[in-house]
Amino acid sequence: MASEKKSRQKESFNLQIVKDKAGISDFSADWDDLFARTKDAAPYLSRSWIGTFIHEGRMRGNLLFILAWSGNKLVALLPLAVRKCMSSTIAEPIGTGQPSYLGLLLDSGYPEAVEYIAEGVKEQKLFELFYIEDISSKDNATNEFLNELAKKGYSVHRSYRDPCPFIQLGCSYEEYMNNTKSGKSRQTIRRKERQLRKKHEFEIVSYSNSEITEDVIGRVASIQEQSWMKRRGAAVLGQPFYRKLLRAMSEAGLVKTWLMTIEGDDAAFVLALVAHKKLLYAWTAFKLDYASSLSVGQVLTNSVIHDACGDGMMSFDFLHGDADYKRFWGTDQSDVHRVVAGRGLMGRIMAIFYYTLWRIVEIKWLHSFYRRVKRMLHFF
Repeated sequence: MASEKKSRQKESFNLQIVKDKAGISDFSADWDDLFARTKDAAPYLSRSWIGTFIHEGRMRGNLLFILAWSGNKLVALLPLAVRKCMSSTIAEPIGTGQPSYLGLLLDSGYPEAVEYIAEGVKEQKLFELFYIEDISSKDNATNEFLNELAKKGYSVHRSYRDPCPFIQLGCSYEEYMNNTKSGKSRQTIRRKERQLRKKHEFEIVSYSNSEITEDVIGRVASIQEQSWMKRRGAAVLGQPFYRKLLRAMSEAGLVKTWLMTIEGDDAAFVLALVAHKKLLYAWTAFKLDYASSLSVGQVLTNSVIHDACGDGMMSFDFLHGDADYKRFWGTDQSDVHRVVAGRGLMGRIMAIFYYTLWRIVEIKWLHSFYRRVKRMLHFF
C-alpha cells in the first residue's frame, strides 16, 4: 500500500499521502467523521460521492489523497487525481466533469491545516499545476488553500464560470413567501396550482434514503430520457455509473427525490442532494408530453421548497447556471470559478494556457474552438 505518515511535524499536524484505493479503507471512518463535523461541506466531498468516482474509474490519472492529522483526528482532506502532461504533474479534484462544488474538506477548528498542506505540496513537489473547475465563492477552505499556494510561489489565475442562485431559508414556508414574494406573485402561484389540479389529477410524493430504490431511480431516469435534457445529451441518470452514484448517496442518507404523477403517469421529478441542513437542487426534468400543461415545473418546485422549509433546511441551492425560475425563487447568489495554479516554468506556462482558454469561452465566436481544444486535452 502506497501510504505513509510523514514524520515531519509542525504545530501538531502530520501529513499523510495515500496513492491507491486500498489505502482508503484505513481512513474511511475518519473521512466520514470529518465530513459530519464540517457543517459547510457540500455532499460532493463525502466518501459516498468521491468513492463512487474512484471505484468506477471516473477520474483522469492516478489517485492522490492529501490528509492532515492532528493527533489521531483527521482535520483536512484533499482528494485529487494526478496525471503527467509535458513532463509536469497536473492535479485536479476527483469528481471533475460533473457540475458541483469541489475542493478541500476542512474541519473549521483547524484553519492552520490549510497552510500546512500547501507547504507539504510545495516541499514534496506533489504537483506543478492545480486545476479546479468548480470552486464556490462560499468555499473558504479551498479559496484559502489557493491563497497559500500563491504565497508559496504558485501563479494563480481565476476565471468566472457560473452564477449559483440560492434561497436563504431557516424559516417557515409562509415566512419565506411573505418576505420574498409580492402578494401578486403568491396569488399567481396558488392560482396555477389550482388550475393544474382542476385540469389534472396529480400527486407529488417524496422519497428519502432507503426509499430511493432501483425502481425509483428507474422512474426518474425514464422521465429524464423523455425530457428536453435528452436533446442536450444530459439525460444521464439511466447510465450505470449514475445509478451506482445515486444508490451510494442514498445509502449515506444524502439524497431526496420528489416524483410528480399526472393521471397516474410519471410526469416530473426533482432529485436533490442534502447535507448539513442544506439542499442542493441537483437534477430536475419533466416529460415533453407535459410541456403544455399548466406550470408543472413551478408547481413541483414550490412543493419542494415547502418541504425544505418543513425539514428545517437552512439553504436551498440551485447550483450552476442562470435561469428565469432560479431568479424567481432565489434570494441570493454565489458564484463558481475556474482556477488554475502553476509553479515552475512549465507549470506557469500551462496555467496561463488554461486561463487563456477559459477567457476564450467568454467570446462566443471562439467558443467552438475552446470545446475542440478541451476535447483534445482529455487525451493528455
